[in-house]
Amino acid sequence: MQLNLKLTSFLIFFTLFSNAQTGIKGVISDKEGQPLSQVSILFLNALQQLEKECYSTENGSFSQTIGPGKYHLQISHQGYETLYIDHVLVEKGFVDLDTLYLFSASQKIEAITLKASPRLIEQRADRMVMNIENSVLSDGMTALEILERAPGVKVSDDGEIQMRGKKDVAVMINGKLSYLSQKELTSLLRGTSSSSVKSIELIKNPSAKFDAQGMGGLINIVMKNQRKKGFNATINAFAGAGRKLRNGSGINLNVQRDKWNLYSAYDYAFRGEEEYRQFDRFFEKLPAELQPRVSKQYSVTEEPLNTHNAKFGLDYIPSSSQLISLNWTGNFGTNKNLNQGYNNILFEKGELISNSLTDNSNISTWNNHNVSLGYVNRIGEKGHEITADLDFLHAAYDADQLLISDFQRTTFQQPFISKRKNQTPSVTKLAVAKVDYLHQLTVNQKVEIGWKSSVMEADNNAINDTLEGSSWIRDLGTSNHFLYKEQIHAGYLNYQWKKEGWSLQAGIRAEKTLADGLLLTTSIQHKRSYLNWFPSATLARQWSAQHQTQLSYSRRINRPDYDDLNPFRYYVDAFVFYEGNPLLQPEKAHAFELNYGYGRHLNISFFYTEVAEVMTSVLTQIPEKNMTIRSVANIEGFRNIGTNINHSYQPLNFWTSINNVLIYQNHYFGAFNKEVIDNKGWSLNYQSNNSFKLPKAWQLEINGQYLSPESDGVYRRKSMGSVSIGVQKKLLRENLTLKLSGNDVFKTMRYRTASEVGAVRMNQHFNLDSRTFIFSATFKVGKDFTKERRSGSETDEMKRVRGGS
Repeated sequence: MQLNLKLTSFLIFFTLFSNAQTGIKGVISDKEGQPLSQVSILFLNALQQLEKECYSTENGSFSQTIGPGKYHLQISHQGYETLYIDHVLVEKGFVDLDTLYLFSASQKIEAITLKASPRLIEQRADRMVMNIENSVLSDGMTALEILERAPGVKVSDDGEIQMRGKKDVAVMINGKLSYLSQKELTSLLRGTSSSSVKSIELIKNPSAKFDAQGMGGLINIVMKNQRKKGFNATINAFAGAGRKLRNGSGINLNVQRDKWNLYSAYDYAFRGEEEYRQFDRFFEKLPAELQPRVSKQYSVTEEPLNTHNAKFGLDYIPSSSQLISLNWTGNFGTNKNLNQGYNNILFEKGELISNSLTDNSNISTWNNHNVSLGYVNRIGEKGHEITADLDFLHAAYDADQLLISDFQRTTFQQPFISKRKNQTPSVTKLAVAKVDYLHQLTVNQKVEIGWKSSVMEADNNAINDTLEGSSWIRDLGTSNHFLYKEQIHAGYLNYQWKKEGWSLQAGIRAEKTLADGLLLTTSIQHKRSYLNWFPSATLARQWSAQHQTQLSYSRRINRPDYDDLNPFRYYVDAFVFYEGNPLLQPEKAHAFELNYGYGRHLNISFFYTEVAEVMTSVLTQIPEKNMTIRSVANIEGFRNIGTNINHSYQPLNFWTSINNVLIYQNHYFGAFNKEVIDNKGWSLNYQSNNSFKLPKAWQLEINGQYLSPESDGVYRRKSMGSVSIGVQKKLLRENLTLKLSGNDVFKTMRYRTASEVGAVRMNQHFNLDSRTFIFSATFKVGKDFTKERRSGSETDEMKRVRGGS
């Protein structure tokens, strides 16, 4: 009886203890389904701190008891790519992850096993990631130049970014939307050294959690931040030349001890650049003339660029579930555009009508400061999370232009000199506050809800003077003072569900926009107030370890920036200038996409975007004055349809090739100045990135790209392409990295466009300073203790503190 009582008590205790136990279990296999033993599994809490570690058994299984909560798993094995699994919720009993597959990444040469690192280009569920820090070719470039290397991305000569043929792409920096105008953003990216960039994320169809801004999708530029145990520093320097010299250097360091992490960085870069530009216009014959006229412009432009970038930040982790972060970033620079050339206007048979020598100098300076405060807190054992951000931006931009047109004597023209100067100081102030809450309903379901408010004020002044005799006289017809205020208040709700290979994400976002543009010079005011709803949904199916499909939809908006709304003029020369349009309206888009993925090596997508009231570049021609006015206007619509194929494979065990093929059709349709616009055409973009892992820590990288002709508003861009080659050597236990790269070695990256508007045919040809040769060195000091605990990149929470919506 006593034995039975003891046995019964033991069984009851064992049952209660077993029921009280919680943990995570699963099986690790390779892509062929063969079990893998001795695989390391790290269990990290919400702040990426190590809680437990175990290894898989001979049959590939693992089982680890761990307390209730939400965990991140890092699964690694020599010769295989590391697998990261986020947000595993443990409530009751054991969470069974079923079979997890690792993909081979080991490369053996001469009995030396090379360490696997993240691929240069990675395809993830909702984005494509380009890991800049792993590229041999990235050093000595600007962030804007790096963007041109991203698959499906094109950057025009004036800095306008396109993705998969679509313009109006929103740019985020560390997950936070940029509110700068295109001109200011271009200056910022040209002033950001590639050595500061960690990766570029291309988000084609964002969820409701992200801002709805960006008809063409989102590009997130992730900057490098040191967050490693102990003291760590990275020092880099580069030097090289194209037509002009380039050089720069920088340092990135951090100190992390106990609950504190202090980090800072600074870099300086000088980029000399020289471009040759040709601009030809062919006019139809005027009634009063016997021959049609031709305008031929040619110029040589020097563009020396000096930039300084700095940041300072502090992280405090009061507990395993909380993170508080404060940081400041600064971007300062000067860009000179020194243009000298001529503009000849002549009859078709060669008789000279007008000959002007032009000297156009434009000196731009900027001084940007951003202060951010962030907070993350994991609430309760289920892993609910609340994040909050507060950002303040002060951006000062100034451009001083002096245009001298020296008209020579001809049969039809007396000699004279025209001088015009233009000052455009502008100040942008921005405050952004947002809060996000994640509620874990069950292991397979969660809800996200959030609010974001932004308040922006821009003060733009255009002061134009012309020289009359020896005195500068204010040009009241082109000078103006433009004040622009904008508030955007947004809320979103997002639901996610996963079960048995199926996953669903559905959300809705509402954005209320209040905009007020005031021209002080003329007292003309434009006020707008509108509410828009932006639904989004993604349905995915994991058919097997290798096969996955995904269908997504989102509604997007693109608001005109204050530079496009401001009707100031920027003169290229006496006959060609740009002016803004205060009547611009937001454009709205519906985007659909179907994806198929085969493992991590093949991704095929089919996409379609329909845009109403699209904003596009337009031309106003005044032939009797030989004048061309460039502007932006709304036309009826735009359609973009196409397919993208991204494939990576290893032809040999030391050679990794990543290839991207983009085929799409752009169709702009509508009317401007009573002239029909119907510009439609198919385009092909091909990019191949090839990396060769060689013995003794050598690496070779070859990049090639081809861009076929493309329809762009009223323009038709002609084909171009490039081939770049780089070599890398690691020394001193891989603490010292030396790189030598040649960009566009065959000098084929030339930007050419053609258009025919208002009885005027135009051809532009930009001979870019794209062939450069750069030598760089990077040296790391300090010990990286994070290999024992976590990856060296930012934690998910730190990323979330820095943006995501």
